Amino acid sequence: MVDGYVQEYMGGTDGKTHRFLYLLERLKVVCRQLMKQVVRELRQSQFVPTDFELEIGQLSGDDVPRVPSVVLTLPDGARIRVQGKVDRVDVYRQNDISYVRIIDYKTGQKQFRLSDVVAGINLQMLIYIMSIWQNGGARYGQVQPAGLLYLPAKLPVLKVDRCADGDALERADIRAMRMNGLLLDHPDIVRAMEADGAGLFVPARINAKGELSHDASVASLAQFGQLKKRVDKLLTDMAETLRRGDIAAVPACGAVEACTYCEYRAVCGFEPGDPVRFIAQQDAATVWKELAAEQEQEEQHE
Repeated sequence: MVDGYVQEYMGGTDGKTHRFLYLLERLKVVCRQLMKQVVRELRQSQFVPTDFELEIGQLSGDDVPRVPSVVLTLPDGARIRVQGKVDRVDVYRQNDISYVRIIDYKTGQKQFRLSDVVAGINLQMLIYIMSIWQNGGARYGQVQPAGLLYLPAKLPVLKVDRCADGDALERADIRAMRMNGLLLDHPDIVRAMEADGAGLFVPARINAKGELSHDASVASLAQFGQLKKRVDKLLTDMAETLRRGDIAAVPACGAVEACTYCEYRAVCGFEPGDPVRFIAQQDAATVWKELAAEQEQEEQHE
C-alpha cells in the first residue's frame, strides 16, 4: 500500500533522494510493526473495530454528523460545539450495553496522565469518549465508556536477556507496544480486551483473585462522570477567555513544557522570566480525591 501510494501520488521513487528512500523504507517497517501488533491484540480481544476516522460533530457524506457534538452554553448565552475525528472506535456488547473504547495512533512518546487532563492539557481523547457516551446512542445503542487508549506507532526498543528464546522476545515485543490510557474499572471489560488479564496489551492487569491490580489505570463510571464535569468546565472557561480577547502568552510549564516544540515560539513575544502556568504532576489517587472533593462541594451548595 505504501508503494502504491508513492507511485500514484508522489511520482514513484525515480529521482528521489537517498534520504527519501531511507525514510520510505523505515515507514514501511513501522507500518508492518504496527499492523502486527494490531493483529495480535485484536486476535485475542472481544472488542470489535466498528468505526474508523469517526467524525464527531462534523458532517459525514449524508450531511449528518456520525456522532453529534457536545454543546455547552456559556453564561452569556453563547454556545460552543466540539468537533474532531477519532482514529478508531471499538465496541464490545454485553447485556444490551455497548461498551465503547477509542484508539488513537501515536508516533511519539504519548503518555496518558490524569493530572494533565484535569489541568486542561491533552483533552482530545476525553472529549471524544464523552461525546460518544453522551450522544452516541443513535449509532451504538446504550453506551458506556470502556476506555481511551493511545497505541504507539513506532519501532520498539526491546530490553531482554541475550539468551532469550522466541517466546520471551515475542512477549517483550508485545509489552513494548502496550497501549496506555484509561479504562473502565470493571474486570469483565478488561478481560474482554485482554483474555488472560496479563496486562501485556492494555494498562490494567487482573491478579490471581480476579481483581484489578493496584497499578491499573482505571476509573469507575462515577469517576468518568466526574471527569466529564471537569472537562466541560475547562472547555467553558477556555471559551469565555477567548471571547474576552484574553490571548496573553502564559505557557504551561512543569510537568508539561509547552514552549519546547511550539511553532509560534519566535513570534509570541514570550521571554524567559515572564509569567507561566505551572502544571504539577500528580498521581491518579490525588487527582481522584480532588475531583471527589469538588463534587461533594457542588452537592452541598445544591
